[in-house]
Amino acid sequence: MSESPSIDIHVHLAGVGTNGSGCWVSPLFMRRMSFRLLKLRHGINARQMRESADADWAADVADRVRRSELTHAVVLGFDGVYDRVGALDRARSQMFIPPSWVFEVCRRYPQLLPGPSINPHRADAMERLEECIEGGAVLIKWLPATQGIDPADPALGPFYRRLAETGIPILVHSGGSENTFAEVNPALKDLRRILPPLRLGVRMIVAHCGVPVSYAGDRDQVPLLRTMLGEFPHLWIDNSGMANPPRFAHLPRFARDPDFAPRMLHGSDFPVPSNAFWYARQLGARRAMALDRIRNRMQRDIEMKRALGYLDDALTRPVQVLANLHRWVPARSGPFRAR
Repeated sequence: MSESPSIDIHVHLAGVGTNGSGCWVSPLFMRRMSFRLLKLRHGINARQMRESADADWAADVADRVRRSELTHAVVLGFDGVYDRVGALDRARSQMFIPPSWVFEVCRRYPQLLPGPSINPHRADAMERLEECIEGGAVLIKWLPATQGIDPADPALGPFYRRLAETGIPILVHSGGSENTFAEVNPALKDLRRILPPLRLGVRMIVAHCGVPVSYAGDRDQVPLLRTMLGEFPHLWIDNSGMANPPRFAHLPRFARDPDFAPRMLHGSDFPVPSNAFWYARQLGARRAMALDRIRNRMQRDIEMKRALGYLDDALTRPVQVLANLHRWVPARSGPFRAR
């Protein structure tokens, strides 16, 4: 393992409002198959849902990082949908993981780095952004089609200029459809909508390499993303959430791609499943089975991507992209840019 910090930039916090977290999940989302499978896969019982689920989840994430070769993982918040006057629209919102809880768990567990979510259309967006800057956010997380965020809205100029000043990147789900959450406006995931922040100098990280989802009828915007990578040196990508049926065919093709590999950041998308089963043809059935027997799914994701040809540079490259690492990562962990 490299002496430089090894970072997973895409790990989800989850919460239902226990432990004073301020988290919230809509009744509609609780009925979605993705939520039910999440509870089943992680053995979350009724008592935990009433008393301790939020703290238990954070502790489990930190433990998985500790038992892997990772030194750190960015844990992500989740903002809601906001109406035309900037008030929270609970009818269309599905989950709320507030910045305060993200920072709390990161102060509690030194393996975790804060990636809060701020919907820039909320009335107090600039105030919340300043709080996250002061708190030491390493990135801001957006799911435009799910959160109703229009990255191309001209009114977001002040928000973007502040991010550009501080070097805090936006991790954005653009290009392909969202699987776990319902989309309130599918048009907002169009990659062209992130051109305004890029032109203002905001660092952007496109999650899942922007690949289309197999069953969703998405337009393939990967060729557009390739062009954008050539134009904007501050545009990055992550390889998260691709080792599962909707996207698995895309993951091997980017491992040594001359345009994609130098901008690739490692992300597991935990708790989204990541399995080598889908690559039995490339890796051989025996090797794929051995990888899938690795119990720690964060380590499994690393080993599987190595087997597919991804270099460890993707694990250490986040030190060039994330902000405020000097506030969370001990200096002995290796060199990084203080921002």
